Amino acid sequence: MSRLQVHAGVLAPALLIVFSVAAAPRAEAGLGGDVASVAHDHAAIGSTHTLTSTAHYDRYDGMTADGAKLSEFVDRSGKVFAVNWSGPRSADLKSLLGPTYSARLTAAARAHPGNHHVLTINDPDLVVSLVRLQRGWLGSAHLPGAIPAGVTLGELH
Repeated sequence: MSRLQVHAGVLAPALLIVFSVAAAPRAEAGLGGDVASVAHDHAAIGSTHTLTSTAHYDRYDGMTADGAKLSEFVDRSGKVFAVNWSGPRSADLKSLLGPTYSARLTAAARAHPGNHHVLTINDPDLVVSLVRLQRGWLGSAHLPGAIPAGVTLGELH
């Protein structure tokens, strides 16, 4: 069973709007998908990306002119196992989370209608945190079972 936490504010209705106006799904997947989605995600937000390689993963970071930031973590097999984003506008969560995980987030938001600032999913196979800030958005998601051995959660932020 999912451990879902929702706090007072305006997030759930905003998430439903974001999901309803997001672009149609594309062939690449985000979280859990392959490295091919990384370049598309960064191009979609209008940023180039920089690559930082470690022994266990590659980190792709990008920033737009308006201050939106996106980081995607790809393991040595080419699978996206974590994403982080922040900025003045909401990220394309269908793209970043992929169809399966974005559907779970949508269901979680619908299960808790009303005004919310924070939405978290903390399942054994998926951890997502979304925060609606006064002037923007902050979010992260990762697949606990896909984090490479030797990598700490602290490295993913």
